[in-house]
Amino acid sequence: MKKYILILSVLFAFISCEEENIVFDSENGQTLASFSESSILLATPAEGASTMVDVFVTTKADSDRTISLEVDPSSTATADQYTISGLTIPAGAFQTTLTITSNFDALPELGRANLVLNLVDVSGPNNDLVLTDTPLELALFRECPITPGDWVINMTDSYGDGWQTSDGDGGDGLTITLNDGTIFEVGLCSPYAAAAGTFLGDGECTPNNGSEGTVTITIPEGTESIEWFFPGDNFGEIGFEIISPDGNVAGGYESADAGLLTIDYCK
Repeated sequence: MKKYILILSVLFAFISCEEENIVFDSENGQTLASFSESSILLATPAEGASTMVDVFVTTKADSDRTISLEVDPSSTATADQYTISGLTIPAGAFQTTLTITSNFDALPELGRANLVLNLVDVSGPNNDLVLTDTPLELALFRECPITPGDWVINMTDSYGDGWQTSDGDGGDGLTITLNDGTIFEVGLCSPYAAAAGTFLGDGECTPNNGSEGTVTITIPEGTESIEWFFPGDNFGEIGFEIISPDGNVAGGYESADAGLLTIDYCK
């Protein structure tokens, strides 16, 4: 008798496990929707620029479905600075490709317009919809050809003891990387660490006044792109401005966060 009870118990357990095994249903199951990207930098020349982002869903339908988006309150971009198309998922498909186009004339002359988009809805017969809470963040900014010649960087330190950037005693300088691999590094010398200071491309710190200093770097003809990176400001004392060969202030910094700088090559 115990033998038969054991067999029945095992059989019952097997059947129970089979019933709990969930098989994904791509037609009638729960629909998950999300962006394929989370952040995009969209450099915009005078003729405008576009970028493409997919919206994925996990179920398909027999009819077209429409994606609904909302502009997050944190956005600074205005409606005339961009357009969005491709909001329809075709029947039988699991995705659509959004095309986001930026308008050069409407973008600010300096800085970025930040566009933050949230997924709100995917229309269709399936109401069991789950949307990811990860928005799509786009930084829209003007992009103009880089003017070759002498670029001047005027540097200051309000305390007068040079720059303390990525290190509390000194640290790295402002790094300028050209698309051909050329690297310049500039900053005010710190008396506390040999590695911090005015780097003129040779990696050596040139002694200078701890309150202010000027460096000139030469950008050659044919330079297509430049990355300007600032490592940080440990004590909120650092400032600098970047002057283009035309004599215009193309960018700068004053006690802001570390990271890539946006330079206005259109000035």
